[in-house]
Amino acid sequence: MIERTKVSNTRNAVIINERRQKLWTLLTKGMNTYEIAKELNVDHSTISRDIKYLTLQSQDYLNDLAKQTMPFMYQTSIEGIREILKESWNVYYSTDESINWFQRLAALKLAKECNEAIFKLVDEGPSVMYLKQLQEKLVQIEGR
Repeated sequence: MIERTKVSNTRNAVIINERRQKLWTLLTKGMNTYEIAKELNVDHSTISRDIKYLTLQSQDYLNDLAKQTMPFMYQTSIEGIREILKESWNVYYSTDESINWFQRLAALKLAKECNEAIFKLVDEGPSVMYLKQLQEKLVQIEGR
């Protein structure tokens, strides 16, 4: 009896996953929930529940992706800005006579903006990471 229940649950899970896969496809085609329910021959409330489930699953995926990539993105952003900063100073201090004062002033302005951007990233980075940690703790508490 227990074995039959496991098989039945597995079969139901497969059917639900297949329906949700079709749901994604139909949503991307611009169909509304009533049209999708009719197309899949299920009740509208089933489609609404599936959309709610898929939305939560998507949010979890994006949260996990952000947690995994955020430190790397901060680091690569800062390194990229530093490269731009170096080039800005190279333009400003260049002895090339074809570079006029407007270009040198633009390079100074860009250097200032680079420094501001780095400061902002460094200032906000720890706060963003701390906020993510707090969100994780809250999810753990809510799960208990």
